[in-house]
Amino acid sequence: MKHKFTFFLLLCLSANGLSAQDEPADEPGAKRELDRFDDKLLFEITHDFWLDLPKDAEVRIPSVGFKAYFFSDYTFGQESNLSFAWGFGVSADNVNTNAQWVQLEFPDGSVSDQTLTPVSDDYEYDKNKFVTTYLELPVELRFITKGRSPFKLAAGFRLGYLLSDHAKIIDTEGKRKLYDYDGVATWRYGVSGRIGVGKIQLTGFYSLVPLIEEGKGTQVIPVSVGIALTPIR
Repeated sequence: MKHKFTFFLLLCLSANGLSAQDEPADEPGAKRELDRFDDKLLFEITHDFWLDLPKDAEVRIPSVGFKAYFFSDYTFGQESNLSFAWGFGVSADNVNTNAQWVQLEFPDGSVSDQTLTPVSDDYEYDKNKFVTTYLELPVELRFITKGRSPFKLAAGFRLGYLLSDHAKIIDTEGKRKLYDYDGVATWRYGVSGRIGVGKIQLTGFYSLVPLIEEGKGTQVIPVSVGIALTPIR
């Protein structure tokens, strides 16, 4: 019985040795090829501002916005560097200015358009920002090389639905938030782009829709530029 057990043990060890010989071994000094980045998660830290401001109105620094997106990436061929990606996410734009959105109410109950009006020079305040939050559906056409620090170039389009809007004001009267301004675009869309190396890129977004709907107030165009982070391969 003891000899049979010894023979069985030797047979198992021989089988394991043969299996190990069948497995391919890395050649000495060979570089391991890394999988292509799919950029499944995208985070952006941006400077947000408006174009076509009225006279004497200006954007203050910092005006820091935050964006986060989840993508699915589809490559055009197994070895291709080109791919198409689509996803969803949230964009929070914060624009600090020296102006406020003003809407007059008349005795008959009607209201005027939203007008972006610069504040008086005598008005003392610490913060005066306008915040919009959009649920967005982004798509991108990507060129991403392989390697540990790949070159990345992406051109895209984003469609957004307004979740909330408010002004945050801190002045001599204290801190307050004013919500749901009339005329803020419920739907917006625009073009986006990224370029960089590895997990950090420059990013930008240009809205093709004014912040306030056409015919309902001052027409300013939202724009964001900043840094994109893609931490997951």
